[in-house]
Amino acid sequence: MRSFFTIIALIFAIGSNVFAQKNVDKESINMFMFQATYAFQIPALDTRTLYGVSHTIGPSVIFKTSSNWLFTGNVNFIVGRRVKGDRTDILGEGITTPAGEIIGGGGLFCELATYERGMHYQVEVGKIFPIWPNPNSGIFVQLGLGYLENRIRIDFQQEVYNTPYQVYKDYAYGYDRKRGGFALHGEAGYIFFSNSNLLNFSLSLEVTYARTRDQREYDFRVFYDENDIPQPVGYTNKQGHNDFYFGIRAGWMIPVYKRQPQNYYYN
Repeated sequence: MRSFFTIIALIFAIGSNVFAQKNVDKESINMFMFQATYAFQIPALDTRTLYGVSHTIGPSVIFKTSSNWLFTGNVNFIVGRRVKGDRTDILGEGITTPAGEIIGGGGLFCELATYERGMHYQVEVGKIFPIWPNPNSGIFVQLGLGYLENRIRIDFQQEVYNTPYQVYKDYAYGYDRKRGGFALHGEAGYIFFSNSNLLNFSLSLEVTYARTRDQREYDFRVFYDENDIPQPVGYTNKQGHNDFYFGIRAGWMIPVYKRQPQNYYYN
């Protein structure tokens, strides 16, 4: 942890000296940036069959050159409230009642909730095309390559006397349908820098495509056929999926550079 803060302090020190005495209103400059972003995403392709809309939030580290090239590394946490299908579709008929409920260790029904969770790691390269109001602000485009994964989170109220052991701890891995793979990302929007260092933001449209594969060796779900014979899903065979997200993203940035002092005139 000490090493991490040492690195951050060095970055600020470098930014204060190497990029000293700059004015973003007058010239295009080199700068490091720390960014926090939020995105609202709509699923498509195979993602849409399992999940509803989702949200991502995460930090980024960006380096902008004086020629307005962007080099970005970021991590995004995917959070969704909707998993499509009823409880039986999601967990199978092997551990649910005909009404789709799960009975806990105490013999009572359990209150369960399912959500989408995931991560998206990526590096990006982009370019700013200045239009307004200064040489550092304008339309930007970025392309990225990374790794994306998503899964079903099974949540329940922790009750010692009625724990749903069917989906407790490691058993939940057999139902979460975790999948992951390499992802391509494209983004286009507007980025703004002010000389005050206070108002620095971006707004963009984005698309993300990931060719994912099942990450679990076994799927615990069981369904019954028309003859009432159990049919386990069983081994996943690392099935492939096409995960796709459309989104709108907003970001707030803290640039690291020392701005040029204001001129003062005295009579």
